[in-house]
Amino acid sequence: MLPEYVKYYYERLSQSKKDVYRQMYNAFREHEKRVRIKADPSRITVEDLGYIFRCLYNDTPSFYYLNPSLYIVGVLPDGYMFENKFLYTEEQIRDFDQRLLQGLEIFHGKYIQEEMSDFEKEVAIHDYLINTVTYDTESIEDYNLEKKHKEIYNTLGPLLRKKAVCWGIACAFKLICDFCRIKCFVVVGNLRSENDGEGHAWNIVRLQDENYHVDVTWDLRTSDTISFAYDYLNLNDHLIKLDHFWDDIVYPSCNSLEYNYHHRYKLYVSSPEQIPGFIAGKLEQGNNYITFKYASKMPEKELIREKIQEGILRAENCTCREYLYSIVENTHNIYIKVTRQQPAF
Repeated sequence: MLPEYVKYYYERLSQSKKDVYRQMYNAFREHEKRVRIKADPSRITVEDLGYIFRCLYNDTPSFYYLNPSLYIVGVLPDGYMFENKFLYTEEQIRDFDQRLLQGLEIFHGKYIQEEMSDFEKEVAIHDYLINTVTYDTESIEDYNLEKKHKEIYNTLGPLLRKKAVCWGIACAFKLICDFCRIKCFVVVGNLRSENDGEGHAWNIVRLQDENYHVDVTWDLRTSDTISFAYDYLNLNDHLIKLDHFWDDIVYPSCNSLEYNYHHRYKLYVSSPEQIPGFIAGKLEQGNNYITFKYASKMPEKELIREKIQEGILRAENCTCREYLYSIVENTHNIYIKVTRQQPAF
Protein backbone atom coordinates (compact mmCIF):
# COMPACT_ATOMS: atom_id res chain seq x y z
CA MET A 1 0.00 0.00 0.00
CA LEU A 2 1.34 3.42 -0.93
CA PRO A 3 1.99 5.84 1.97
CA GLU A 4 -0.54 8.31 3.34
CA TYR A 5 0.04 10.80 6.13
CA VAL A 6 -1.36 14.33 6.44
CA LYS A 7 -5.04 14.79 5.46
CA TYR A 8 -5.15 18.58 5.60
CA TYR A 9 -8.32 19.11 3.57
CA TYR A 10 -10.23 16.39 5.42
CA GLU A 11 -9.54 18.03 8.78
CA ARG A 12 -11.06 21.30 7.57
CA LEU A 13 -14.37 19.79 6.48
CA SER A 14 -17.60 19.84 8.47
CA GLN A 15 -18.69 16.59 10.06
CA SER A 16 -21.28 15.86 7.36
CA LYS A 17 -18.71 16.48 4.60
CA LYS A 18 -16.15 14.33 6.42
CA ASP A 19 -18.67 11.50 6.30
CA VAL A 20 -18.99 11.86 2.51
CA TYR A 21 -15.18 12.08 2.19
CA ARG A 22 -14.79 8.78 4.09
CA GLN A 23 -17.36 7.06 1.88
CA MET A 24 -15.48 8.17 -1.23
CA TYR A 25 -12.14 7.21 0.31
CA ASN A 26 -13.22 3.71 1.28
CA ALA A 27 -14.63 2.99 -2.18
CA PHE A 28 -11.74 4.42 -4.18
CA ARG A 29 -9.20 2.68 -1.96
CA GLU A 30 -10.79 -0.58 -3.11
CA HIS A 31 -10.74 0.67 -6.73
CA GLU A 32 -14.51 0.91 -6.92
CA LYS A 33 -15.47 3.38 -9.63
CA ARG A 34 -19.02 3.94 -8.37
CA VAL A 35 -19.78 5.12 -4.86
CA ARG A 36 -23.27 5.07 -3.38
CA ILE A 37 -23.11 8.03 -1.02
CA LYS A 38 -25.57 8.28 1.84
CA ALA A 39 -26.11 11.95 2.56
CA ASP A 40 -28.85 14.47 3.18
CA PRO A 41 -29.27 16.44 -0.09
CA SER A 42 -30.42 19.46 1.93
CA ARG A 43 -27.00 19.54 3.62
CA ILE A 44 -24.72 18.11 0.90
CA THR A 45 -25.13 19.54 -2.62
CA VAL A 46 -23.76 18.32 -5.94
CA GLU A 47 -21.24 21.19 -5.78
CA ASP A 48 -20.18 19.95 -2.33
CA LEU A 49 -19.47 16.52 -3.81
CA GLY A 50 -17.12 18.05 -6.38
CA TYR A 51 -15.28 20.01 -3.71
CA ILE A 52 -14.98 17.00 -1.39
CA PHE A 53 -13.68 14.91 -4.29
CA ARG A 54 -10.95 17.48 -5.02
CA CYS A 55 -10.06 17.55 -1.31
CA LEU A 56 -9.70 13.77 -1.37
CA TYR A 57 -7.52 13.88 -4.50
CA ASN A 58 -5.15 16.50 -3.06
CA ASP A 59 -4.96 14.71 0.30
CA THR A 60 -4.16 11.34 -1.27
CA PRO A 61 -1.52 11.35 -4.04
CA SER A 62 -1.66 7.56 -4.01
CA PHE A 63 -5.09 7.92 -5.71
CA TYR A 64 -3.32 8.89 -8.94
CA TYR A 65 -5.74 6.69 -10.90
CA LEU A 66 -8.67 9.02 -10.22
CA ASN A 67 -9.64 11.51 -12.91
CA PRO A 68 -10.06 14.80 -11.00
CA SER A 69 -11.87 16.52 -13.85
CA LEU A 70 -14.32 13.81 -14.98
CA TYR A 71 -17.03 12.41 -12.75
CA ILE A 72 -20.79 11.76 -12.95
CA VAL A 73 -23.30 12.41 -10.16
CA GLY A 74 -26.73 10.81 -9.95
CA VAL A 75 -29.32 11.86 -7.36
CA LEU A 76 -30.85 9.10 -5.20
CA PRO A 77 -33.63 9.25 -2.59
CA ASP A 78 -31.14 8.91 0.25
CA GLY A 79 -28.11 10.57 -1.33
CA TYR A 80 -26.10 10.29 -4.52
CA MET A 81 -24.38 7.92 -6.90
CA PHE A 82 -20.89 9.26 -7.58
CA GLU A 83 -18.94 7.73 -10.47
CA ASN A 84 -15.37 8.46 -11.53
CA LYS A 85 -13.77 7.51 -14.84
CA PHE A 86 -10.49 5.97 -13.69
CA LEU A 87 -7.44 6.86 -15.75
CA TYR A 88 -5.97 3.36 -15.66
CA THR A 89 -7.04 -0.29 -15.65
CA GLU A 90 -6.84 -2.52 -12.60
CA GLU A 91 -3.78 -4.25 -14.03
CA GLN A 92 -2.06 -0.94 -14.70
CA ILE A 93 -2.83 0.30 -11.17
CA ARG A 94 -1.24 -2.78 -9.60
CA ASP A 95 1.84 -2.34 -11.77
CA PHE A 96 2.13 1.40 -11.05
CA ASP A 97 1.65 0.85 -7.30
CA GLN A 98 4.49 -1.65 -7.27
CA ARG A 99 6.80 0.59 -9.28
CA LEU A 100 6.03 3.65 -7.14
CA LEU A 101 6.56 1.81 -3.86
CA GLN A 102 9.81 0.32 -5.12
CA GLY A 103 10.98 3.78 -6.22
CA LEU A 104 10.11 5.30 -2.84
CA GLU A 105 12.07 2.58 -1.04
CA ILE A 106 15.09 3.08 -3.32
CA PHE A 107 14.93 6.86 -2.78
CA HIS A 108 14.72 6.44 0.99
CA GLY A 109 17.61 3.99 1.10
CA LYS A 110 19.82 6.21 -1.06
CA TYR A 111 19.09 9.71 0.22
CA ILE A 112 17.56 9.48 3.71
CA GLN A 113 19.47 8.67 6.90
CA GLU A 114 17.84 7.99 10.26
CA GLU A 115 19.60 10.90 11.99
CA MET A 116 18.44 13.50 9.45
CA SER A 117 16.05 16.23 10.57
CA ASP A 118 12.75 16.77 8.74
CA PHE A 119 14.31 19.84 7.10
CA GLU A 120 17.26 17.82 5.79
CA LYS A 121 14.89 15.15 4.49
CA GLU A 122 12.80 17.85 2.81
CA VAL A 123 15.89 19.28 1.07
CA ALA A 124 16.78 15.78 -0.16
CA ILE A 125 13.27 15.36 -1.62
CA HIS A 126 13.40 18.80 -3.22
CA ASP A 127 16.84 18.16 -4.71
CA TYR A 128 15.81 14.76 -6.06
CA LEU A 129 12.83 16.21 -7.89
CA ILE A 130 14.55 19.26 -9.35
CA ASN A 131 17.35 17.06 -10.65
CA THR A 132 15.15 14.36 -12.18
CA VAL A 133 11.93 16.07 -13.38
CA THR A 134 11.34 18.22 -16.46
CA TYR A 135 8.36 20.56 -16.81
CA ASP A 136 6.14 19.21 -19.59
CA THR A 137 5.39 22.35 -21.59
CA GLU A 138 4.68 20.39 -24.78
CA SER A 139 1.80 18.35 -23.36
CA ILE A 140 -0.13 21.29 -21.92
CA GLU A 141 0.24 23.21 -25.20
CA ASP A 142 -0.99 20.32 -27.35
CA TYR A 143 -4.43 18.85 -26.51
CA ASN A 144 -3.64 15.51 -28.15
CA LEU A 145 -0.42 15.16 -26.14
CA GLU A 146 -2.23 16.18 -22.96
CA LYS A 147 -4.76 13.36 -23.47
CA LYS A 148 -1.93 10.92 -24.15
CA HIS A 149 0.22 12.04 -21.21
CA LYS A 150 -2.54 12.29 -18.60
CA GLU A 151 -0.03 11.41 -15.87
CA ILE A 152 1.41 14.94 -15.97
CA TYR A 153 -1.25 15.87 -13.38
CA ASN A 154 -0.52 13.05 -10.92
CA THR A 155 2.40 11.35 -9.20
CA LEU A 156 3.20 9.08 -12.16
CA GLY A 157 4.42 12.01 -14.26
CA PRO A 158 7.26 13.16 -11.98
CA LEU A 159 8.18 9.80 -10.45
CA LEU A 160 7.92 7.41 -13.41
CA ARG A 161 7.84 9.41 -16.65
CA LYS A 162 10.01 12.22 -15.18
CA LYS A 163 7.90 14.90 -16.90
CA ALA A 164 4.94 16.71 -15.38
CA VAL A 165 3.28 20.03 -14.62
CA CYS A 166 2.84 21.81 -11.30
CA TRP A 167 -0.08 19.74 -9.96
CA GLY A 168 1.67 16.46 -10.62
CA ILE A 169 4.92 17.76 -9.14
CA ALA A 170 3.15 19.00 -6.00
CA CYS A 171 1.41 15.62 -5.61
CA ALA A 172 4.71 13.77 -6.03
CA PHE A 173 6.39 16.00 -3.43
CA LYS A 174 3.60 15.21 -0.98
CA LEU A 175 3.75 11.47 -1.69
CA ILE A 176 7.48 11.34 -0.89
CA CYS A 177 6.92 13.52 2.18
CA ASP A 178 4.18 11.10 3.28
CA PHE A 179 6.62 8.22 2.88
CA CYS A 180 9.26 10.10 4.94
CA ARG A 181 6.63 11.18 7.53
CA ILE A 182 7.04 14.90 6.87
CA LYS A 183 3.92 17.01 7.34
CA CYS A 184 2.99 18.38 3.93
CA PHE A 185 -0.02 19.18 1.76
CA VAL A 186 -0.85 20.47 -1.71
CA VAL A 187 -1.80 24.14 -2.20
CA VAL A 188 -4.01 25.13 -5.12
CA GLY A 189 -3.83 28.80 -6.12
CA ASN A 190 -2.84 31.16 -8.89
CA LEU A 191 0.21 32.92 -10.26
CA ARG A 192 0.77 36.63 -10.09
CA SER A 193 2.69 37.16 -13.29
CA GLU A 194 2.17 38.33 -16.84
CA ASN A 195 -0.50 35.61 -17.07
CA ASP A 196 -2.35 36.84 -14.00
CA GLY A 197 -4.92 34.33 -12.82
CA GLU A 198 -3.20 31.23 -14.24
CA GLY A 199 -3.87 28.22 -12.04
CA HIS A 200 -0.93 26.81 -10.10
CA ALA A 201 -0.15 24.23 -7.41
CA TRP A 202 2.66 23.97 -4.88
CA ASN A 203 3.08 22.74 -1.27
CA ILE A 204 3.16 23.84 2.33
CA VAL A 205 5.33 21.89 4.78
CA ARG A 206 5.29 22.05 8.57
CA LEU A 207 8.64 22.02 10.34
CA GLN A 208 9.01 22.53 14.09
CA ASP A 209 5.46 23.91 14.38
CA GLU A 210 5.96 26.49 11.61
CA ASN A 211 4.56 26.44 8.06
CA TYR A 212 6.56 27.12 4.88
CA HIS A 213 5.74 27.39 1.17
CA VAL A 214 7.65 25.10 -1.19
CA ASP A 215 7.31 25.38 -4.97
CA VAL A 216 9.41 22.65 -6.57
CA THR A 217 8.04 23.51 -10.03
CA TRP A 218 9.49 27.01 -9.92
CA ASP A 219 12.85 25.64 -8.79
CA LEU A 220 13.13 23.50 -11.93
CA ARG A 221 15.71 24.79 -14.40
CA THR A 222 15.56 23.87 -18.08
CA SER A 223 18.56 25.82 -19.36
CA ASP A 224 22.01 24.31 -19.89
CA THR A 225 23.57 26.66 -17.38
CA ILE A 226 22.29 25.81 -13.90
CA SER A 227 20.12 22.78 -13.20
CA PHE A 228 19.29 23.44 -9.55
CA ALA A 229 17.69 26.28 -7.60
CA TYR A 230 16.44 27.10 -4.11
CA ASP A 231 14.40 30.20 -4.93
CA TYR A 232 11.17 28.70 -3.57
CA LEU A 233 12.29 26.37 -0.79
CA ASN A 234 10.55 27.31 2.48
CA LEU A 235 9.31 30.84 1.89
CA ASN A 236 7.01 32.79 4.16
CA ASP A 237 3.78 34.42 2.95
CA HIS A 238 5.45 37.78 2.36
CA LEU A 239 8.11 36.42 0.01
CA ILE A 240 5.97 34.08 -2.06
CA LYS A 241 3.18 36.65 -2.45
CA LEU A 242 5.42 38.47 -4.91
CA ASP A 243 4.20 36.05 -7.60
CA HIS A 244 1.79 33.53 -6.00
CA PHE A 245 -1.80 33.97 -4.84
CA TRP A 246 -3.99 31.68 -2.72
CA ASP A 247 -7.03 31.75 -0.45
CA ASP A 248 -5.83 32.98 2.95
CA ILE A 249 -8.96 31.54 4.58
CA VAL A 250 -8.30 27.98 3.38
CA TYR A 251 -4.58 27.77 4.13
CA PRO A 252 -2.56 28.47 7.29
CA SER A 253 -0.23 31.44 7.65
CA CYS A 254 3.47 30.95 6.90
CA ASN A 255 5.35 33.53 8.95
CA SER A 256 8.77 32.04 9.67
CA LEU A 257 12.05 32.02 7.74
CA GLU A 258 13.87 29.78 10.23
CA TYR A 259 13.99 26.92 7.72
CA ASN A 260 14.26 28.98 4.58
CA TYR A 261 17.14 27.41 2.67
CA HIS A 262 19.31 30.52 2.35
CA HIS A 263 18.51 31.72 5.87
CA ARG A 264 19.22 28.34 7.46
CA TYR A 265 22.67 28.01 5.90
CA LYS A 266 23.48 31.76 6.08
CA LEU A 267 23.86 32.06 2.32
CA TYR A 268 23.64 35.86 2.13
CA VAL A 269 25.71 38.77 0.93
CA SER A 270 24.69 42.41 1.22
CA SER A 271 27.23 44.20 -0.99
CA PRO A 272 29.19 43.49 -4.20
CA GLU A 273 32.43 43.55 -2.20
CA GLN A 274 31.33 40.51 -0.19
CA ILE A 275 30.73 38.33 -3.25
CA PRO A 276 34.37 37.35 -4.06
CA GLY A 277 35.16 36.33 -0.50
CA PHE A 278 31.96 34.32 -0.16
CA ILE A 279 32.63 32.41 -3.40
CA ALA A 280 36.31 31.84 -2.64
CA GLY A 281 35.43 30.46 0.79
CA LYS A 282 32.92 27.98 -0.62
CA LEU A 283 35.35 26.82 -3.31
CA GLU A 284 38.12 26.31 -0.77
CA GLN A 285 35.69 24.13 1.22
CA GLY A 286 35.37 21.90 -1.87
CA ASN A 287 31.94 23.08 -3.07
CA ASN A 288 31.34 22.92 -6.81
CA TYR A 289 27.74 24.18 -6.57
CA ILE A 290 27.32 27.54 -4.89
CA THR A 291 24.19 29.56 -4.18
CA PHE A 292 23.60 32.76 -2.25
CA LYS A 293 20.99 35.47 -1.93
CA TYR A 294 21.74 39.16 -2.42
CA ALA A 295 20.12 40.76 0.62
CA SER A 296 19.71 44.32 -0.68
CA LYS A 297 19.00 46.12 -3.95
CA MET A 298 20.45 44.08 -6.81
CA PRO A 299 23.48 45.63 -8.55
CA GLU A 300 23.97 45.51 -12.29
CA LYS A 301 24.46 42.02 -13.71
CA GLU A 302 27.84 42.98 -15.18
CA LEU A 303 29.12 43.95 -11.73
CA ILE A 304 27.92 40.64 -10.28
CA ARG A 305 29.63 38.77 -13.13
CA GLU A 306 32.92 40.58 -12.41
CA LYS A 307 32.70 39.75 -8.69
CA ILE A 308 31.96 36.08 -9.44
CA GLN A 309 35.05 35.87 -11.63
CA GLU A 310 37.11 37.65 -8.97
CA GLY A 311 35.97 35.16 -6.33
CA ILE A 312 36.87 32.16 -8.48
CA LEU A 313 40.34 33.56 -9.20
CA ARG A 314 40.87 34.37 -5.52
CA ALA A 315 40.16 30.86 -4.24
CA GLU A 316 43.31 29.06 -3.13
CA ASN A 317 44.04 25.61 -4.56
CA CYS A 318 40.98 25.80 -6.84
CA THR A 319 41.90 24.65 -10.34
CA CYS A 320 38.73 25.83 -12.04
CA ARG A 321 38.52 24.76 -15.68
CA GLU A 322 35.19 26.49 -16.38
CA TYR A 323 32.15 27.83 -14.56
CA LEU A 324 28.51 28.63 -15.24
CA TYR A 325 26.34 31.08 -13.36
CA SER A 326 22.72 32.20 -13.18
CA ILE A 327 21.31 35.42 -11.71
CA VAL A 328 17.62 35.40 -10.72
CA GLU A 329 16.74 39.05 -10.34
CA ASN A 330 13.20 38.76 -8.92
CA THR A 331 14.31 36.55 -6.00
CA HIS A 332 17.85 38.01 -5.70
CA ASN A 333 19.39 34.54 -5.92
CA ILE A 334 22.71 33.75 -7.58
CA TYR A 335 23.89 30.27 -8.61
CA ILE A 336 27.33 29.09 -9.71
CA LYS A 337 28.47 25.71 -11.02
CA VAL A 338 32.20 25.06 -11.21
CA THR A 339 34.01 22.34 -13.17
CA ARG A 340 37.43 21.70 -11.68
CA GLN A 341 40.49 20.60 -13.59
CA GLN A 342 41.33 16.95 -13.10
CA PRO A 343 44.83 16.06 -11.82
CA ALA A 344 47.34 15.09 -14.53
CA PHE A 345 47.90 11.72 -12.81
